[in-house]
Amino acid sequence: MAKRKNNQLKVKIAKNNVLYYYLKGKRLKAAEGQAIQQAQFEKRSIAAKKGAANTYKFQGKSIPRIYAVLMQKNFPNVDYLKIMDLSNWTNPATGKPLFERYSQILKIIDNASKKDSQIFKLLTQMGYFKGKEGRTALIDICEILQQKEYDKFKFILKDADGDEIRGRIRVCEALRLFEENVTTGLKNALGLNVVKTSFDYSPDYDFKKKIFELDISDQDPQTTTDNRFDFKDIVKQSEGELKIKNNQGVSINKFKNVEITYKLS
Repeated sequence: MAKRKNNQLKVKIAKNNVLYYYLKGKRLKAAEGQAIQQAQFEKRSIAAKKGAANTYKFQGKSIPRIYAVLMQKNFPNVDYLKIMDLSNWTNPATGKPLFERYSQILKIIDNASKKDSQIFKLLTQMGYFKGKEGRTALIDICEILQQKEYDKFKFILKDADGDEIRGRIRVCEALRLFEENVTTGLKNALGLNVVKTSFDYSPDYDFKKKIFELDISDQDPQTTTDNRFDFKDIVKQSEGELKIKNNQGVSINKFKNVEITYKLS
């Protein structure tokens, strides 16, 4: 099979700081390369401006579209979605802003997710619970899952050793123990007692069959139960991510469906 040529303009800088332009594997004249590069810049600029115009904001700063959609659900009597900056959403009765601070929006979302299973489902699918500092994602979700909407769910966890754990309480307890073991292992590896860890889980939800499933099995074939949380050969810096290299040399999570970051607190 013939190798497909790249249609993107490539620019290389020689040791004498001269720019060379390449397209489809062929070198272009400087003037021709500069013209194509300028056209690409303009095209990207137009696309960026168009994207910015269609992005929801709060006081000029971009926010996820899902936030606006959920806020609209809380105030269904007025079509607010045509107003792209949520700081300009006003109460029709008083004329005052619905949200004086961005934190008000986040608080409404958090409270709604605890009460409404459909909102929680939507937030989960959109990645709302990812990337928060501290005891993130599933530990926060475990608190939410105590709500009655999840009483009929089946909870399945494949732990670091690859063993299966079932049941809401047992799964949450196993995750808390897992976080403690990881944090202790990082402290030992760094020789420090002031390490802050963040856990970003990626569970699978089947809302139709009512199944919650998470796999945090160890992906390093060199480890055993005895040295599962010994990270001295992995952790080389005081801040970073807990990752390993697979057989193809690609960086992957040490524990399957959880991204773990750490730093000095």
